[in-house]
Amino acid sequence: MLQDSETVADITVVPESEMHAHDTDCDSDQSDDEATGDHNHLPSRILKGEGFLPNSDMQLPNPPDDDPGCSSSVSQTETRKVSGTNEKVTSQIVGPMRHKTKNQDRKFKKIKIAAKAPAQANKKYQIPRYVPKEHDPGFTSDDPVDIFLTFYPKSLRDVTLEMSNLYAEQKGKTLNLTEDELLTFYGILLISGYNTVPRRRLLWSDDCDVSNNAVKDAMRRNRFDEIMSSVHLVDNMKITADPFFKVRPLFKHLNDINNAIPIAEHVAVDEMMIEYFGRHGCKQFIRGKPIRFGYKIWSLASSSGFVHQMEPYVGSHTHLVETGLGQGPSVVLGLAEKAEVPPGVKFYHDNLFTTLSLVDEMTLRGYGSCGTMRQTQLHNVPFTAPQTFKKTPRGDAEYLVEAEKLIVRWNDNSVVTVVSNMEREFTETEAKRWNKQKRTMDKVRQPKCIQDYNTHMGGVDLHDQFVSRYRVNIRSKKWWWPCFSWALNSAMVNSWCYYRSWKSGEKDLLSFQRLVAQTLLLRHGTKPSRQGRRSSMAVAITDATRFDNLNHWPCNTGSRYKRCKNCGGRTSFACGKCDVPLHVECFKKYHTE
Repeated sequence: MLQDSETVADITVVPESEMHAHDTDCDSDQSDDEATGDHNHLPSRILKGEGFLPNSDMQLPNPPDDDPGCSSSVSQTETRKVSGTNEKVTSQIVGPMRHKTKNQDRKFKKIKIAAKAPAQANKKYQIPRYVPKEHDPGFTSDDPVDIFLTFYPKSLRDVTLEMSNLYAEQKGKTLNLTEDELLTFYGILLISGYNTVPRRRLLWSDDCDVSNNAVKDAMRRNRFDEIMSSVHLVDNMKITADPFFKVRPLFKHLNDINNAIPIAEHVAVDEMMIEYFGRHGCKQFIRGKPIRFGYKIWSLASSSGFVHQMEPYVGSHTHLVETGLGQGPSVVLGLAEKAEVPPGVKFYHDNLFTTLSLVDEMTLRGYGSCGTMRQTQLHNVPFTAPQTFKKTPRGDAEYLVEAEKLIVRWNDNSVVTVVSNMEREFTETEAKRWNKQKRTMDKVRQPKCIQDYNTHMGGVDLHDQFVSRYRVNIRSKKWWWPCFSWALNSAMVNSWCYYRSWKSGEKDLLSFQRLVAQTLLLRHGTKPSRQGRRSSMAVAITDATRFDNLNHWPCNTGSRYKRCKNCGGRTSFACGKCDVPLHVECFKKYHTE
């Protein structure tokens, strides 16, 4: 029961900031209207947010000037709506926006509101000019093998040699692994990426349908098994709490050599997946990805697919700085710091990473920033609701310019929202889209910032795609083996991207990988002194042909004498079908007994 002095009022809650809004591992491939939460279980950032009264007749007490919990309402900003089917532009000035929550009946505590001056776009601000770093003169060789061994550095190979021999010694074995054997081991792994067999032992088989002479002439099968069972990167006696302790040297040494390459003007930040189906606390599941189960790798890559920095996601043990802006912004800023990205570089990232606070921080650091945004991050932006905007004609757009940011909402197959600090004015280009009704390609208006995003965002996915094409097919039960084999493929892709971009090479990835693998076997492999034992399959096939009683005829080979297969004596005759040396007297006995 209300008292006479009480008044009923609706309270609107605005989250205090978006700094913790992206503390989540959810997938980023969603449109604005799909990335929504459960309004019956609101997070603390909503419940602790600031509120104001929609009725202007009701007044709240003025807050103290030094109250740290008071933040401002939305300032006056200019919002323009642009039609994708005509050139008519209308503008309106939107006053203080009321951010409505999905549950209007929920009762909230009244929060004091402070005033704020209107924000103005700083049209004079420009991202610093990109100045590329000079190319390292140490990268001088044009040989694909030398390029690969540069990007899979000798420091990492030396660590592998030392730790593998140490691990074998700790297990009571004598491995005595040499660098030539290790490089041959790498070559066999690379061959398994494009010449796959159901079991790795078939590579050494004598059967013509699965045998591989290049592998058989480079290393014994038993020696390969010994190396694979003992290969290691760290000393197990010095284990730490880091879940990725066993593979840390991989990422450290690969990042060190990748950072020596000048960073391109346009880079993308995204996640890659290392396929893994076993049990591990760091295994992730991302719905809708080509690789749904596995280890997640935060990556910074150029548009060509060259990865400059990669960091595995292992929860609290992830080696990235904590900025206080949330997980997504911390990943972008952390990768930029570790890769020592110079000012002027333009970053592109999807809605898993993008927040308004990230764009502001990137502006302060002199970086360009452009990314898609989720609807939950547009706290104070007076855009049309996604469900309503989706009903507008294809190509329609609305935008807002505030301070150093341009925020654009565009209607394509779904509603897309992009924020950028690299443009101060809204501009459009033409794009081709498929019309289902007319079954033709239509031209629609597309914001330029979205066109730039589509052009430069795919670098990480491109690297992931290249790695998956000829991925090492030899598997192991060890949890860290997928990371080990993936690192070999990643170094191969980076080598090929460098070879194609900096050396103007014309080989495709398959030809490049085949050349590297075969050269490693020829340069560093050792041919066995004698042939191994024939497989049971080869014996069975030979016996089936031997006793079929069809078209077996003795013939004079005309060559020097050979040992008869039946009696062991010298003869120049042989069976024409079986290609086996036989005396004429032994011919019938060999084919019947």
